[in-house]
Amino acid sequence: MSSFSCPHYDDKHDMCQRVGDLCVPGRPGCVLAKNSGFAVPWEQRLEAKRRERQEERPDEEETRE
Repeated sequence: MSSFSCPHYDDKHDMCQRVGDLCVPGRPGCVLAKNSGFAVPWEQRLEAKRRERQEERPDEEETRE
């Protein structure tokens, strides 16, 4: 659950329809990028979210290779 509302957020897939990738508020292309400040840089949050996703579905990466 998030503390903001975004018309580009796809709740079912936790994806940003605007940037076509995981939703990480404040990243380039995000509507919050220019008017918000974050304690943890977006790069670190994106990497953590990708690692978390990978741990949830490790077999998905194997099928792509």
